[in-house]
Amino acid sequence: MNLRVFLADDHPVVLRGARAILEASGIAVVGEARTSDDLLAALESESCDVVVTDFAMPNSTSPDGAEMIRQLRERHPLLPIVVMTMIGNVGILDSLLRAAVLGVVEKTEDMEILPMAVKSAANRRVFISPGLRRQLDAMGKRRGRGTLSAREAEIIRLLASGLTVTEIAQQLDRSLKTISRQKIDAMRKLGLENEAELYAYARENGLT
Repeated sequence: MNLRVFLADDHPVVLRGARAILEASGIAVVGEARTSDDLLAALESESCDVVVTDFAMPNSTSPDGAEMIRQLRERHPLLPIVVMTMIGNVGILDSLLRAAVLGVVEKTEDMEILPMAVKSAANRRVFISPGLRRQLDAMGKRRGRGTLSAREAEIIRLLASGLTVTEIAQQLDRSLKTISRQKIDAMRKLGLENEAELYAYARENGLT
C-alpha cells in the first residue's frame, strides 16, 4: 500500500514540486494546504501516514512555526511530521527534533531527498538533510555566545514577519515582559543595535 502524505506550504511552486517528486516515487499526496489554519483543519478529517509541512506560513490566523508544530503534535501525537524549511538556526532545528519531528529538509537542497525523508519518518526514523546535519554539527561545536535559543529565534522570526512585541505575546500566549526580554537577549547575543539590523539578520539567516 502506498504511503499517503498531506502537504502544506504557502508557496504554490513548492507544493507542485513536492507533489511531483513524491508521486514519482510512488507516494500518494492526499491533500494540500497553504496556511496553518487549513493544515490543522484538514487533518481533523483527512487521514494520512505522514504530514510534510513548511515551517513558516505567516499568512494564517493560527500560529505557524514552533507553535504550529506544537499544536500538530498535541492533536496528532502519533502522526509523523517532516518539516521543509530555509531556517538554519540551530536552536530552532534542535527544538524541532525535541518536538519529535522525524524529518527536517532544507528547501535549498536537492528536493529528490524528500521521498527519503517521508519514508524514514513513516518508519519512525529521523532524517535530517545533509546540509542541515552539517550545520547542526558545526554549530553544536560552538554553542554559547551568538547562538540563539529556539524561543529567541522564534521571536526574531515573528518580529521580522511584521508582528509587534504585543502581537507576538498574544499569539504565543506569553507575557509582554517575557517577549520583550527574549527580544533584548537575542539582540544582545547577536550584537544587534536596532530594528534595521535585526531585520537584516533575519533575512540573511533564513528567518523570514
